[in-house]
Amino acid sequence: MTSTADSRVSITYVRVPMRDGVELCAKITRPVSDGVYPAIMEYNPYRRLKPPLPNFRDEYPPSVPYLAEGGYVVVQFDVRGTGNSGGSTTDIYNDEERQDACDMVGWIADQPWCNGSVGMIGKSYSAVVQWQVAVENPPALKAIIVRSANDDVYTEWVYPGGCLRPYMLDSYSAHMNTWNFAPPDPDIVGEQWETIWQERLEKSAPWGIGYVSHPLQGPYWQDRSLSADYSRVQCAVMVIGGWSDCYPTALLRAYENLDCPKKALVGPWGHWYGEEPVAVPGPRVDTRPIYQKWFDHWLKGIDNGVMEEPPVTLFVRRYSPPAARMAIEEPGEWRSEMEWPLARQQDHVLYLGDASLDTDAAAPEDCDEFPYLAGSGISSGIHWGGGIMPWGTPVDQRLDDAHGVSYTSHPLEEDMEVTGTPVARLFVSSSARVAYLRVKLIDVAPDGTAKLVRYGGLNASHRQSHADPQPLIPGDVHEIHIPLKAMSYVFERAHRLRVSIAGADFQNAWPVGEAGVHAIHRGGDNASHIVLPVIPPLPSPAPVPDLVQLPPADPESLPTSTEYAITQDLAAESTTLRLGVESGDADNRLQVNSAFTVSNPSPETAVLNASGHFRMRRPQFDLDIRSEEQTRSDAKSFHHSVQLRITRDGEMCFEKDWSVVVPRPWN
Repeated sequence: MTSTADSRVSITYVRVPMRDGVELCAKITRPVSDGVYPAIMEYNPYRRLKPPLPNFRDEYPPSVPYLAEGGYVVVQFDVRGTGNSGGSTTDIYNDEERQDACDMVGWIADQPWCNGSVGMIGKSYSAVVQWQVAVENPPALKAIIVRSANDDVYTEWVYPGGCLRPYMLDSYSAHMNTWNFAPPDPDIVGEQWETIWQERLEKSAPWGIGYVSHPLQGPYWQDRSLSADYSRVQCAVMVIGGWSDCYPTALLRAYENLDCPKKALVGPWGHWYGEEPVAVPGPRVDTRPIYQKWFDHWLKGIDNGVMEEPPVTLFVRRYSPPAARMAIEEPGEWRSEMEWPLARQQDHVLYLGDASLDTDAAAPEDCDEFPYLAGSGISSGIHWGGGIMPWGTPVDQRLDDAHGVSYTSHPLEEDMEVTGTPVARLFVSSSARVAYLRVKLIDVAPDGTAKLVRYGGLNASHRQSHADPQPLIPGDVHEIHIPLKAMSYVFERAHRLRVSIAGADFQNAWPVGEAGVHAIHRGGDNASHIVLPVIPPLPSPAPVPDLVQLPPADPESLPTSTEYAITQDLAAESTTLRLGVESGDADNRLQVNSAFTVSNPSPETAVLNASGHFRMRRPQFDLDIRSEEQTRSDAKSFHHSVQLRITRDGEMCFEKDWSVVVPRPWN
């Protein structure tokens, strides 16, 4: 299929054979004018390769038409076994997929319209895979722009802190089950759609099986992760993230550890490109000129001064009232910096006292006990909003006051900027052999409103290793370090800082399987404390970056959730999170619903049921693809099952079940 969008850009679909004969579907957006251009590659499994839109500038992501008009060929393709590509898929980021991507870099570089220089761009999945290609250093790959990516698939995505993230099952796997078993689009691939689909149905498997089957760090996750060895990356790297997104910590850690030409930009946004109309919280910024300047330097050899500019750009946030939906705009200011972490950072230690945060440790040792309640975390929200963003963000933290222990400072006499990675250094004992600890750093406004600023969590049995967890010795005091998410935030004068600690955060971490009472020790030789990277005021204003500001997002255009509800059964002492979301149009409609129930008296018995429904209508068929998935735990194991049912024109045409039982080692 070829479409000339206007006199400047053409869009063509091609099929690219891989080494084993599987053909990947690629969409090529390029200048109409004959010539040789550098190329930009982007890929994912999200079924985004569709017939060209009437206005080519509406193509997604927004960088594609922008870069094509700027003299680049943009090549987007579907992961094998997904969308319009051939083959099958049984695992996310599998070996074949990663090799395909490296092969595609070479194929693009060899095309007559390419000058031999290739870059990559993309967000989320399309960002994580850039690391997987860059560590292999294909010769043609010169520069990448990584927008929202983890650097460690285990710790930053699936098992943060060593506990399974519910989002992987309440939203992501249920959603991907329906898409990965849907056929390619006949409008794109033509008559071969059914042959491609049959192979997919016969050989693919749900991705959630892989998530549950690998509860510990190891080769399965390290083979997919940059953090196994940052030094492998040699091309130029720009990382871009948002403080309200899932990965600013991972991106800034990658920036800190990479040894290559590099830049970093972190704005206020959630999981969107800054130029997207729904990019909240604002201020919105058009990052496309930044992309082009970066690629012009590294792929076209233009001496445009991009590497002489300050390498780090940050949005420094300030207080705004918490709400379940991301704010349209956040207060704060943009600032340029010369490094990360900031060289002028001063570690500010606050010791946990008698419900207080103090600059000195108390002489007598004491401790604060609290029971492990699996339903803790009602006010925490879902990390970055998960499957219901921009909803699911943290609300007033006072809702969880009864679920743990809290320590609050005196009102600040002057503003305090914290920019960097706070670390909680805790001395902990427990009656249990396994315990999860959730640490929250909270901004308490003068009226008492408690806004969650940053947080961190750790399964304490993983305190030394995510690969070889070791149980706690009940009653013994253990020193545990918990890094919080990276931040740049000003605690304002008259506000107070609060550190809250609980034994669960059920919206973000699967409850550990052993009941117990935990104790935070303070004072004396076991002086628990938090270390804040405080930035002293500059004697003169810092450089302000030159950014293209955009109008705020329209609240009426933001995605909506069909359900985000937390209910408590006071008789059963259980808590249930229910989520619902719909997206797409009448011919491509996706619905995902889930219910996750945890029990305070029996924390080992958590149950998450998730259903996905994808309806796909074309002249050739009317398909209903339904996935019913259950993940549950008991004291010894995780149990994961999937039922997939597909009807075509009202008649059952495919059904298959899968199930696994996986031991839960100290989880």
